[in-house]
Amino acid sequence: MRLLLLYRRRWWLFYLPVMLCALAAIGWAATHLHALPPNDVVISGGSPEHSYARLAQRYAEQLERMGIHTEITYAASEADAFAQLGNAKDAVSVGFANTVYAGTAAQVEALAVIGQEPIWSFSSLNGPASLANAKGLRVAIGPDNASTANAARLLLAHAGVRADDIRFDALSGTAAADALVDGRVDMVFHVAGEDSPTVQMLTRLGSIQMLGVDNAGSLAAQQRPLQLLLLPQGVIELRGDIPPRDLTLASLQTHLLVKSSVHPALQRALLLAATDIHEEPTFLQHHGQFPSFRGSDFKLSPIAKAYSLGERPLLETLLPYGKAQWAALLLYAVLPILVVTLLVLTWIPKLFDWRINSGLNHFYGELKFLENDMAAVAADNPIALKGLLERLDSIERKVAAMDLPDEYSERWYTLREHLATAQDSLLKLRSR
Repeated sequence: MRLLLLYRRRWWLFYLPVMLCALAAIGWAATHLHALPPNDVVISGGSPEHSYARLAQRYAEQLERMGIHTEITYAASEADAFAQLGNAKDAVSVGFANTVYAGTAAQVEALAVIGQEPIWSFSSLNGPASLANAKGLRVAIGPDNASTANAARLLLAHAGVRADDIRFDALSGTAAADALVDGRVDMVFHVAGEDSPTVQMLTRLGSIQMLGVDNAGSLAAQQRPLQLLLLPQGVIELRGDIPPRDLTLASLQTHLLVKSSVHPALQRALLLAATDIHEEPTFLQHHGQFPSFRGSDFKLSPIAKAYSLGERPLLETLLPYGKAQWAALLLYAVLPILVVTLLVLTWIPKLFDWRINSGLNHFYGELKFLENDMAAVAADNPIALKGLLERLDSIERKVAAMDLPDEYSERWYTLREHLATAQDSLLKLRSR
């Protein structure tokens, strides 16, 4: 038996491999099973002049309070910003988009609908009073690949104005507003929230008027992505009576978007931030209206679906964001691995004990059978006692050859004593 050699090298052959396996399992759990979320995130703020830029800043402030380092990147247009989010190789993992871009990037998912962007249309006081009178005018709609351009074409088509009857201009933002004030364009379309600098500027100029949408009900029925929004008289500024009459505007839903690969915990952190940012009422929304998980034009993230049903890890409700992630890793991954490792380490000595005891018990069993045969053979066939003696000698040689750890010496000597006693008895029977 080589038990003594194995026993002496048990730390290298048994304990060390088990501990190395435990460390490897903890490493795998920390990177796969319960991987910690990244400690930084890149948000696309779109164009610096767009309302998404300010929205990204608000999200960055909320995430920084949770201990998540946030970087904001900007792009020349909404389309470029959305392209960054849809590019798997780009560092941007969080962004915003309205209904126009729905379905154009398979790896992008929505966490929630976080607001609505009215489709604002402005003209000078001497300009057209409705969209139907825009024929032959110069209209600023921004770049062709932007949501404003697409929305403007929809509204003009609904008003009976063909694209061939319009002289479109690619100006957007404050540049388009300045052009309208200077008379270089006759109308301006702009898709943005109420905090957009362009909207803030044009709604408060006495020389500029806002235009509503005629036959808005039929427009919403024909164009499902468009939502109707009532802008009551004086809601923007009561003292200035802005707007001077009730207006019905069309709007696009604003979505908080992430790449589908974003860590679930980070998605829940973004949803927490969304609740803090958007649940307060404005003149465009009611209290608690957003974030909303219904009617999303983008595919809703599975994490968002679970969140909308109130499914949230218990630890994230009890602990701050960062500590909750570490606690989950320790409780659900590291602790079970350590428990299993401890059980295995405890089992190793028992394995040696079982193996050595089974070997000793084997010889005890052989000795018991031999003792049972001694009396019968002595009475019936005394000559066979010689064979029994040879068997006993064979057992004695095997037991003597056993190389056992010192802890088992007492049992080994006891077995030797039993063998010696059996040998004396057998010699006495043979001498009769």
